[in-house]
Amino acid sequence: MKTRVIMYLSLLGIGLILSMQAYLVYTNYKQARSYLTHESDAVIDEAFRTELNQRNTFYKHQSGEDTLKTPPPRTKQNSTQYTMSEAKAYKDNLTLLTTLILNRFVSNTVPMNLHKLDSITGAILKAKNIESKYVVRIIDCKTGKVKEHSAQQPALSVFQIPSQIQDIDLDKKISLQLVLINPFAIIFKRMGILLASSVLVALFCFYGLWFLFRSQARQKMLMKVKNDFFGHTAHELKRPVAQLHLALEALSRPGIDENKAKKERYLAISKEATKDMSEKITMIMTLSMAEEGVFKLNYSDFNLVEEVRKLKEQFSAITEKDISIEIENTDADIQIKADKDHLRQCIANLIDNAIKYSGVSVNILIRINRMKDLLRLSVQDNGIGINPEKLSSVFEKYTRLNTASGSPSGFGIGLSYVKTVVEKHAGHIEVQSEPGKGSEFILSLPV
Repeated sequence: MKTRVIMYLSLLGIGLILSMQAYLVYTNYKQARSYLTHESDAVIDEAFRTELNQRNTFYKHQSGEDTLKTPPPRTKQNSTQYTMSEAKAYKDNLTLLTTLILNRFVSNTVPMNLHKLDSITGAILKAKNIESKYVVRIIDCKTGKVKEHSAQQPALSVFQIPSQIQDIDLDKKISLQLVLINPFAIIFKRMGILLASSVLVALFCFYGLWFLFRSQARQKMLMKVKNDFFGHTAHELKRPVAQLHLALEALSRPGIDENKAKKERYLAISKEATKDMSEKITMIMTLSMAEEGVFKLNYSDFNLVEEVRKLKEQFSAITEKDISIEIENTDADIQIKADKDHLRQCIANLIDNAIKYSGVSVNILIRINRMKDLLRLSVQDNGIGINPEKLSSVFEKYTRLNTASGSPSGFGIGLSYVKTVVEKHAGHIEVQSEPGKGSEFILSLPV
């Protein structure tokens, strides 16, 4: 319940963070767009006045006459009854009116050059560090249609920022307009730090959410694995314990000393059950110590071929199946320095798995080859094989090769134990298998 509440609170927190980031990004976008709109108004106004002044200068040079001059706006000295806002509005209106009159007067002799106006506009935009494609348009005030444009007419799109329409000739009813085409590179550049931080925060939030779900799923999986492991462990240890109990009970009966054959058989059963439990407990403890980093090997010199032959005799005595174990080696006496008990148990696990996951007739081939600095031992069987999708996880802890109903029981730690011991010897293990044709486990150890 607590995990679910924490998950919901985390989702709510992530939602709030992303909402705040989205709001900040949108607000800054609106501000940047408003700024560009205001700048485009100022640019087209300045460009038109500059172009008009150039025409006016050319006109005076050609005719030798003076044209109209813009009258000074009213100030506080000559019009104290006006407020600041009223004075500014009066000044703007008077300036616009004077500009319109001057344009009409000059245009009769020197018409406006749209391409020159476009060039002036580009220079002003560059001076203001506004790097965007643009087009200057002449618009019919009556119909709102574009009569002429300085560049290829852009298609209508939300990725345009138009300036306000500026009247330039009231008689001809025409106006000017500047359109910035796809200026979002500028907007994103101005919002670069905010966008980068927003993306990082969003990625961090999504990673946190993914990590939360992954941790919860992994926790559930580990809980299931733990429960399965305890169940299999109890089942596996129950068998040798039951055998040991029955054997000891039989040995405690009166007159058992008189029947030496029975006594020896029950003693053998007791020893085998005790050995079986000891080996299983050793594997569990080895994996536990390996995880904690305290697993150590006890090195000694021994003949590997001799140990493999002992294992052959031990497993060949199993009567439930028809077992044939063949040893193929290049040298009858291969002395190595390793942990004898653990390495022997590794080979025993591989042979035991080969017998478990084979049919009634079991053929096992053990190859032992010693090269310069490497010992190669492989255990090949004619069993049911391993599905390709399980090959990558076959050495993982608690992974069982076959979980179908009626399949051999086990801890799911045998191959993980083998891999741990082999890697502790600075070696490696690999598997080759094909369903229905058997498997081959190959151990490579430095010598």
